[in-house]
Amino acid sequence: MGEEASVRKTSTEAELRRMRALVAEAVDAGAIGFASSFSPNHSGWGGRPMPSTIASDEELRTLAGVLGEKRRGIFVMATGPRASPEFMESLAATTGRPAFIVTVLTMYDRAQPERALQMYERCAQALARGREVYIHANCQPLSFDFTLREPYILYSHDAFDRVKAAAPEARAAIYREAAFRERLRQNFRQPKQGILFYGDWTQVERDGVPVTELAARAGKDALDYVFDLPLEAELVAKLYQNDDAGVAPLLKHPAGVIALSDAGAHLIFMCDAGFGLHFLKHWVRETGTFTLAEGVRKLTSDPAAKYRIPERGRIEPGAWADLLLFDPAKVGLSGLVRLQDLPGGGSRMIRKPEGVEGVWVNGVKVFDGKAYVKLEQGPGRVLDRFGEL
Repeated sequence: MGEEASVRKTSTEAELRRMRALVAEAVDAGAIGFASSFSPNHSGWGGRPMPSTIASDEELRTLAGVLGEKRRGIFVMATGPRASPEFMESLAATTGRPAFIVTVLTMYDRAQPERALQMYERCAQALARGREVYIHANCQPLSFDFTLREPYILYSHDAFDRVKAAAPEARAAIYREAAFRERLRQNFRQPKQGILFYGDWTQVERDGVPVTELAARAGKDALDYVFDLPLEAELVAKLYQNDDAGVAPLLKHPAGVIALSDAGAHLIFMCDAGFGLHFLKHWVRETGTFTLAEGVRKLTSDPAAKYRIPERGRIEPGAWADLLLFDPAKVGLSGLVRLQDLPGGGSRMIRKPEGVEGVWVNGVKVFDGKAYVKLEQGPGRVLDRFGEL
């Protein structure tokens, strides 16, 4: 659909045929499946919506239908509030393929403590009916580092429509406007579903101190305090999955799969990579929520089976010898480390492994716990074959 994809909701029959052909071509070439997004948080430069977020339900059903015709592949959706568990179940029923939900609506939120578990239970009901609908479960707190120059977590509020369309250096003037601040307060009073931040400023910190406390010291309202800050002031929003008692039932739920990680995405603000090491450290060693054997299963054979990846996730004759050697008493990962090594002086966040002794790919050591091993040729194989069951 070209440039029109972000403004025109309906594709022509010819365009839809071409999209279907591309999905089919990808699956034939070895793609694990098809993924899309209805998330209201997914927009491009200037606030232009990502094309899939305005596409019709019928278009999505048509494209996902290719998986049913091929009898292989999985479907993954950043659902937002639009693609409910029941909607995803209808796709699983039509295609006969597993469907996976990704959304903050399935994460524990202190403001709505029952909502996430209810979403899991609705998926469990689908499973009981023979339709595979799973939720990508995030085992670590969802936090975002951000600045007012690039306030990603606020973009889904319509008060930020002008901000997204403005050059970064012009945004400070908008923040100073009383009309902008009042509009944002209205957004918080009447929030849309599926957004990242609902206006609880106790969840936002500057230098480790909640901005509510800093605002009180300054004699200001929290919102005014934040938008009086310089554009480059660094803030951290600790939004979801921050209460072990609320998160544990989600991680143990049969409708969940320990998989959610933005890894290298949003790399200016966060680094989700290493969630498996966090799981082994926190949920196995520190809290005892899972035994070591069950923790390893949740990270290996369980997702491999749900994603239909053959000969992976188990140590057994005939399977690929992909192995991680770690010390259960030390396994974990470092805090965030900021590097300034991107083009144009851009920064990114990384985390470093702890307690890892080595990684082997198909029996060949590729990482010694501190650095990658230099090899003449890598032993890895591109995953391009997936089970049809």
